[in-house]
Amino acid sequence: MRGINLLALAATAALLPATPGFAAVASDDSSVDPKDRMVCKRTQKTGTRFYGKICKTVGQWEALAEENRRSLSEQTNRPQQNYQPTRPGE
Repeated sequence: MRGINLLALAATAALLPATPGFAAVASDDSSVDPKDRMVCKRTQKTGTRFYGKICKTVGQWEALAEENRRSLSEQTNRPQQNYQPTRPGE
């Protein structure tokens, strides 16, 4: 058992210098529009415990949110019907 642990430690130590560092790479973000950045969201369908992943650009998510706001506004601000039921026999 001790030999397996030493072997695993030696293999890890041998691979350590070969792994690249995780330093931040300076990128030129001035040429990329922030609305073109991809954003992925996890969604769960009703009736299941599994998640799905939907990826869209920031601009597409904003357009979807605006469409949902407009649709909700249309439904809440529409005129109400003046419905008065009649009683039978009148």
